[in-house]
Amino acid sequence: MLDRLYEGLVFRPDSTNFHPLSGILILLIQFILLLILEPVLLAILVCLICIEFLLVGGFRGILNLLWGIAPLLIFVTGTTWLFSGPINALGVFLRLVSGALGFSFVITFTNPSDLTRVLESLRIPPRWAIIPSLTLSFVPRVIRDAQETFETLSLRGEIGGKWNILSWLPKALAIIIASSLYRSEFLAQSLYFRGFGLPTRTHYRKVRFRLIDLIRTIFWCCILVLLTSGTIESIS
Repeated sequence: MLDRLYEGLVFRPDSTNFHPLSGILILLIQFILLLILEPVLLAILVCLICIEFLLVGGFRGILNLLWGIAPLLIFVTGTTWLFSGPINALGVFLRLVSGALGFSFVITFTNPSDLTRVLESLRIPPRWAIIPSLTLSFVPRVIRDAQETFETLSLRGEIGGKWNILSWLPKALAIIIASSLYRSEFLAQSLYFRGFGLPTRTHYRKVRFRLIDLIRTIFWCCILVLLTSGTIESIS
C-alpha cells in the first residue's frame, strides 16, 4: 500500500512539468472549492481533476494514490456515515479525494528545483525558498523508506502479526528516522555545493511561464467563478 502511495506522489521528470506558481495557484483554487461546494459540484471538481490527470498521462497515478489512501477514505467516510448520514459522508469522501488528487498533481508534475528558483526570483530568501521544495521531495522518499523498512522486517520474520504491533513498530520508526537523518546529511552537502547560504546565487536556467500554464490558470479561474456563482445562487 505504501508502494502505491509512493507511485502516486513521486515527481515524474519525464512527464509534462508545469510552472510552480501556476500549480500553487490552482491548488489554492481547488482547496477553496472543496471547502465551499456541495456534493454534486464536488463530484464535478473531482472529474475535472481526473481529466487533467488523463490529459497528461497520469491515470496510473490516480489509481495508485486512491489505492494508497483507501484505508483513510473508508475509515473517515464510514465514521461520518454513522454519525452524520450518507449525504455528509459523500461530501467528506469527495473532499478527501479532490484534495488528495490536487496535491498529488502538484507533486507529480512540478519540479521541486523549479519551485525554489521561482521563489528566489520573487526575492524570497533561499533558506525559506528551499522549504517547499524539500517538502515535495521528502514526502515520497519517506514513504519509500517506510515501505522498504516494513518489507525488510517482514522478510526477517520480525512482523509477527497485526496484533503484535508493539513488538515491531518502535523498531520500524527508529529505522525510518535513521534513514531520514542519513538522507539529511547528503542533502546538507548538496545544498552547500549549490551555494545555499551565500549572499547571491545564480541559476543555470530560468523557469518560464508557458502557454499551457496560462491556459490552465485561466481555466481554473473560470471554474472558480462558475462553481462559486452557482453555489451563491443556490444559497440565495
